[in-house]
Amino acid sequence: MNDNTMHDNARRVALVSGGGTGIGKAICLRLARDGFAVAVGYARSAEGAEDTVKRIGAAGGEAFAHRADVSQEEEVVAFFAAVKARYGRIDVVINNAGIGHMKPFHDIPMSHYDFTFGLNARGTFMMCREAARHIEDDGRIVSISTGATVANPAAMALYVGSKMAVEGFTKVLARELAPRGITVNAVSPGMTDTPMLEGGDAAALRKYGATAAAMGRLGQPEEVADAVAALVSQDGRWITGQVIHVDGGTIIV
Repeated sequence: MNDNTMHDNARRVALVSGGGTGIGKAICLRLARDGFAVAVGYARSAEGAEDTVKRIGAAGGEAFAHRADVSQEEEVVAFFAAVKARYGRIDVVINNAGIGHMKPFHDIPMSHYDFTFGLNARGTFMMCREAARHIEDDGRIVSISTGATVANPAAMALYVGSKMAVEGFTKVLARELAPRGITVNAVSPGMTDTPMLEGGDAAALRKYGATAAAMGRLGQPEEVADAVAALVSQDGRWITGQVIHVDGGTIIV
């Protein structure tokens, strides 16, 4: 029996937000390969989410796509309800949906604050709350943060601030859920080659990311997915309340 199979041989179920592109897509594909049934959440990337589901099915796995804007409470609640209705259980929750933001502090309108915090912080909070209500004992919750919370780069106040909230939620929820054997962690990627880079000067960001990492290159989504897979496996059972940097040595440079 592999580590991702329950004692009754029921397939374990992973719910992943933002599963249509980038890191989220890579996480979905990796968890499916490890034997999970995967609920692929998306808000705008319908085509990408359906491609994720098709690729999982073609490899013999089980998955379905569900539209859910995680900044909206009713859609988060409905996402969890849909997964429970389909599979009867939720064992792993991955909070990946998020958005980057780059603008000097003095130029930031409150509408940008509301949107960024609404998705990154509020959205992750509601996902964590529903996970606490529905996840099975001995389950796993992983939220995706960012190495920017350590580097504190200029023009990224909203991104950094919202992701610091994510890291705070992680630590408190880890303490609350530990008696049930549930681990709660955050994975903090360095600069990773995903569509999010296209929201700014992609060439400059790629050059900066490669220079910033001790290993001299950008990360790949699959490398972040590998770390998530380790945390949600049986091997991660004694790791909780941590922010784990997957960044090619960026924070040590």
